[in-house]
Amino acid sequence: MTEELEIDVRVAKPQDARAILGLCEQVGSETPYLTFGEEGLNLTVQEEVAIINKYNKAQNSILLVSEVDDQIIGMSNITQFNAAKQRHIAEVGICLVEEYWGYGIASMMMEMMIEFAENSDLKVITLEVAQRNEAAIKLYEKFGFEIVGNLRKRLKVEGCYLDSFVMEKVLD
Repeated sequence: MTEELEIDVRVAKPQDARAILGLCEQVGSETPYLTFGEEGLNLTVQEEVAIINKYNKAQNSILLVSEVDDQIIGMSNITQFNAAKQRHIAEVGICLVEEYWGYGIASMMMEMMIEFAENSDLKVITLEVAQRNEAAIKLYEKFGFEIVGNLRKRLKVEGCYLDSFVMEKVLD
């Protein structure tokens, strides 16, 4: 693709549930670095609708989708921890259809999630990333995330174990 993409990043709506589940099946088949494979999230549409509704009611969590030509091609989320003494922390996640890697869409989503976190009660954003996923690590470092830990044998892909880094960004 060489043409200019018109990208829309917006808050997920309940009617996106089926497309989000399809997105997860697609990206799960394209990269070994997610916690799910081509089976996707193994949720029903109704279960995904409930998850979207929960995000939309939450004060310090958000679920975003990225669209090109009215097709959902990516998603990102920031999810506040539930424990009373950890409610200042949230975990972030991003997935994007491989065809759209390299267009700055993941950066756009990350920017929006960080802005959301900065305008909330959150003080720390954390994530887990496979150590071999150099592109993602580079993206996270670009946005000020630092490696703070190592998790061994975190993913099992085709009989091989992959280690992960824990990364975090402390907000001012």
